[in-house]
Amino acid sequence: MNKINDTVIKNCISANIKNLNSVFVFPTQISASMWADKALEFSGAACVALERFIAWDEFKGESIRSQHQDKNSIPSTLRTIFAENLILQNSISPFLKSIITQEFAQSATRFSTWIAKILPSLSMWKNNIEKKNIIVDEEDQDFLEIYKRYKEFLDNNNLFDPAWETPPFKPDGNKYFIFFPEILMDYAEYQDILESSDDITVIHIDENSKKAEKPDGHFYANSRVELKDVMHYLWNIHNDKNVPWNKIAISVPDMDTYGPYLERDLDRYEIPHVLRTGRPLSANGAGLLFSQLRNCCSEDFSYDSIKTLLLNKELPWKEPAAIDMLINFGRENNCLCSYEYNGKKIDVWKESFKYPVDSSSVERIEPLYKDLIFFTEKIVKSKSFSEIRTNYFLFREKFFDFAKEDFPPENDKILSRCISELGGLIDLEEKFTESGIFNIPSFYNFFCDYLDGIMYVPQNSSRGVQILPFKTAACAPFDVHVIVDASQNNTSVVYKQLSFLRDDKRKVLGFVNDSNITENFILLYAMNSQKDVFFTCSEKTIDAYAFTNSYLNQVDHRPYSKSFVPGYAENDPFTEELDAYLSDDKRKLPEKLFRVQKAGFDNWEKCERSEQEIIPSVKKSVSEKIDNALLKNGKISVTVSDLKRFYECPRSFLLGSVFDVYKEDSAATLVNKYAIGNLYHWILEKYFTALKDKNMSLMYDLSIQSIPNKQKEMLIDSVKYGIESFHASHLAVQLYKSSMAAIENVILNAVNIFSKTFNGYMVSEIEKDYESYEDDFIFKTRIDCMLVSPDGELVIVDFKSTKNGIPYNAFWDGQAESVPNFQLPVYKYVVDKKLKQTQKISACVFFGIRDAEFFVMYSDIDDIKVKDDVNENFLMTQNRCLELAKKYADYARKHEFSPALLKLSYSACSGCDYKSICRRIFTVSPAWD
Repeated sequence: MNKINDTVIKNCISANIKNLNSVFVFPTQISASMWADKALEFSGAACVALERFIAWDEFKGESIRSQHQDKNSIPSTLRTIFAENLILQNSISPFLKSIITQEFAQSATRFSTWIAKILPSLSMWKNNIEKKNIIVDEEDQDFLEIYKRYKEFLDNNNLFDPAWETPPFKPDGNKYFIFFPEILMDYAEYQDILESSDDITVIHIDENSKKAEKPDGHFYANSRVELKDVMHYLWNIHNDKNVPWNKIAISVPDMDTYGPYLERDLDRYEIPHVLRTGRPLSANGAGLLFSQLRNCCSEDFSYDSIKTLLLNKELPWKEPAAIDMLINFGRENNCLCSYEYNGKKIDVWKESFKYPVDSSSVERIEPLYKDLIFFTEKIVKSKSFSEIRTNYFLFREKFFDFAKEDFPPENDKILSRCISELGGLIDLEEKFTESGIFNIPSFYNFFCDYLDGIMYVPQNSSRGVQILPFKTAACAPFDVHVIVDASQNNTSVVYKQLSFLRDDKRKVLGFVNDSNITENFILLYAMNSQKDVFFTCSEKTIDAYAFTNSYLNQVDHRPYSKSFVPGYAENDPFTEELDAYLSDDKRKLPEKLFRVQKAGFDNWEKCERSEQEIIPSVKKSVSEKIDNALLKNGKISVTVSDLKRFYECPRSFLLGSVFDVYKEDSAATLVNKYAIGNLYHWILEKYFTALKDKNMSLMYDLSIQSIPNKQKEMLIDSVKYGIESFHASHLAVQLYKSSMAAIENVILNAVNIFSKTFNGYMVSEIEKDYESYEDDFIFKTRIDCMLVSPDGELVIVDFKSTKNGIPYNAFWDGQAESVPNFQLPVYKYVVDKKLKQTQKISACVFFGIRDAEFFVMYSDIDDIKVKDDVNENFLMTQNRCLELAKKYADYARKHEFSPALLKLSYSACSGCDYKSICRRIFTVSPAWD
């Protein structure tokens, strides 16, 4: 079979380079630039002018004039502005009936991008329907109306659309050589102009190339193996064939998915590389500023929008400390979003500044919030592009400090590029302001959307393998082209003319067969690879299943395939190292290691050293921190919550309760998940305190099946006062006020059941602290409620928000490693000891408020019946609690907080907030559960 002809470009350049009027046109700028450099190697020219090697887009904008030599080509941006204005005019007085139905004319701004894209094709569409004598329908009438308005705009402003031009093409003294236009999406729109001119030579792909042997497509089991083999292939051609790194290109069809994995492996295998793919300006950290400002306004400065803006660390904020304080304030005060109440819009931030949970930071952060609103709204509500620029610099002066040492120069370049693009819009605005098309719905929205379409490629002076989007470098003369993820789906390229029409309409116009140019791209990659081309694909990709492109000759590297062919990664240092560790056979260790492997080993060795000395000052500081947190009067302070957390995990207790380390969470919620339970407790505290102060007992009237009216009035007052005085955010309090009737029902039902059970009892204590000094520690407890019966018997009540909070399995089961619920056993022990036999606790109960449900854990009272073994189990549990408290005090005094003190389950570690710090999760097994 014939070999692919790879000399066509060289022959053309060599034959015409000495003619200074010769201009060579390539599909992309990277191809043009590289062929300009390459020409010096083979053409015999000592130097070449770069302006003689241009990209197709530049050629279209500068060289196509046809019969309108006195007119200027319309910038693509101006098309979009025209479309924006068209949408606005249609919303004022609808003239489109089908494309945008009149009922949606007021909200069709998002159609402007689509309309801007179809404008270049409308002339071809109009010519075709006229040739075919097609009877137009309502949709066609809309297209004709758009065509008419667009043509009128072009004519009135001395502009032309290159896609609308017709022959003859008037010469400008240059001879143009256009390479491989069949891969260009819009070539058909210019084909008649170009091929009718004597000054233009079109070089097509040689048809004989399609008869040559297909390039190989290397097929792997999965993308991980695929990329590993690519790394070894690169090292192979670099070392064995002396191909410089910068003469290699890797083309990636799906950069968003494959790009991060590819860069990771290039770093691991120490292959220098340069990312030559662009990202939208608005997708870069600093470039996100403008869309984030817009989101703040559109969301009425919601917590999330402000947090996203102010925590953008790519921006040089002047006062990061004040910003952190504002974000923390918003989270603590539930500043989720503004709202309407009784027809009035309420700014939740401003109301929270008036009624804060904590007022310590308000004086500093309230001005910051007000300035943020003022300057943000000035930018977003700008009435022109020039006004946006003016207001941006005001915002910048107020909030940014570009002299900060930690502000990367690259981010400054991104912001500067955004403002430079804004300058281009201002130039258009000034030039065409009298045309009337700059009457658009929102200048700022247009600017933000415009940045979405501007690709930014960071300037990179380093040399290495070039990483490029698929198709971009197909005509570029690299020594080696590598195309990863070359699946049928990802490398198929099909162009549809007049794609904005339905398929049935395209068929009537004669557009039956779409242009499938997949083979052309594959041939061009092979043709322009000076030494080798390497296509790869995997059966299981990162996000799907795939198969090799049909224009490639599949070379199967899947180990389970009958046609298996070994790849390049047979001797992989990472695989060999893993196998050696798993088999404990040091002979299998690789002879050479990459730097990342050596660094990993060195770090592991440091961690594994058995005798690591802790810096004395650090050890002293840690010890002092522990003692300050746990010691009181020389004894360990023991609380029920300390015991619970310690016996869940000693290290978790140390980090959370002693060192106050917590998992950072900047998310705001409508209310704290514990807030409603705390409110129930607070209301009951107010009610029971009122009963105690007035020396009133709990009463239940059987005749009305409720508490007496007097007490009901006191309870309702307690609900109202409780909500008003509850220590919570403004938004939470407003929410509770609006739900007051529902809260009253819950509390009334709970108090009815509670009073019926304890009818005639008095409130002895409410939210009372008790301490008990033991030999080597101090018990510290707080009792929710203590009642006294008419006979003088005391009852401890611990309130839970719902029945789900009641520990129904609170008793110790007798197992050596099990831990009971500490609350009521410890409470009874401490209070009994405090009373010194003058009184005793006769019952201990849990009460779920929302469900009005009791759980009696201990009772000597005849009216509160329990099973025969309950009290015995309670006392056994109490003894176990005392035993565990003593052990805890001993461990705490010795500063022993290792997880090894307990047999912790895998599930306990896997669900722990501190697992990334502790890392014990990596040494336990699910089988332990």
